[in-house]
Amino acid sequence: MVAGDGRDGLSASEIAQAVKSGKLPALGAVEAALSRIEKHDPILNSFTDITADRARARAREVDAAIAAGENPGPLAGVPFAVKNLFDVKGLPTRAGSKINRDCLPASRDATLIERLEAAGAILVGALNMGEYAYDFTGENIHDGPSRNPHDVTRMTGGSSGGSGSAVGGALVPLALGSDTNGSIRVPSSFCGIFGLKPTYGRLSRARSFPFVSSFDHVGPLTRNVADLALAYDAMQGHDPDDPVCTTRPVEPVSPLLAQGADNLRIATAGGYFQNNLFPEATQAVDRIIKALGVTRTVEIPVKALPFISTAFAAGRTITTRRYAIA
Repeated sequence: MVAGDGRDGLSASEIAQAVKSGKLPALGAVEAALSRIEKHDPILNSFTDITADRARARAREVDAAIAAGENPGPLAGVPFAVKNLFDVKGLPTRAGSKINRDCLPASRDATLIERLEAAGAILVGALNMGEYAYDFTGENIHDGPSRNPHDVTRMTGGSSGGSGSAVGGALVPLALGSDTNGSIRVPSSFCGIFGLKPTYGRLSRARSFPFVSSFDHVGPLTRNVADLALAYDAMQGHDPDDPVCTTRPVEPVSPLLAQGADNLRIATAGGYFQNNLFPEATQAVDRIIKALGVTRTVEIPVKALPFISTAFAAGRTITTRRYAIA
């Protein structure tokens, strides 16, 4: 692994606790992240833009708030980065393309960036991605491939490959990605981290470059579940700038983590979902089954999903039609 096993960088929860207690200045957390990026990103190629001046200025604001006895938020001093399809004020929104970087700089941050910074987090840059988010490998012909931090000869998965690489490589403890056909879930799996594809409409997509509006989701990637919940809670809430964003009230999930998995029924999906698996995938699932103490398998025969091939075809048609219209 390029950047260690995660111990080279504190988790988001650890940073926030240290910053709020005065044990770690927010500026120190930012400088540590920028140092890791400078050292490891030439190999990982996860970043396309570094917002160092902005990050340092914001860190000084957080430190000043703490010195004044104010609470800067649950993510105080936490460095984060975003897939470069999120608008970042002052930067053109690349969306992984060559032509988009010639567009005018964004005049305002994406809603989720605003909400994370309102919770005390600090943006340090924008991340590599598959062009226009139509990618499963983490390769980009213009910016080069993002590299898997566990083995740089292997892919990160896409299209949020830079997000998976940056978090898995401990360059930042938190990143944002988008998921239309697996673009948070694939790099999270490949890079050994946690990613959340929230329910459609739970998090605002305002001021992010669209792929397929009826499928697009945005969400966080982190190295542990507590950080995932902390970020998700900070980003919840209705946003009139996204027409499909839910009007449901904020429903914090962080307090639910203490309940554990004792009251959950967990089973393995058999049948259809066991077809065409590589041995390595089966072995990985077996390890998870053992760790969770799963004793039940739900057999799902192909005939129980008679329209699965039709659903796949419909998804491909809707996805490719977006490009035909564009």
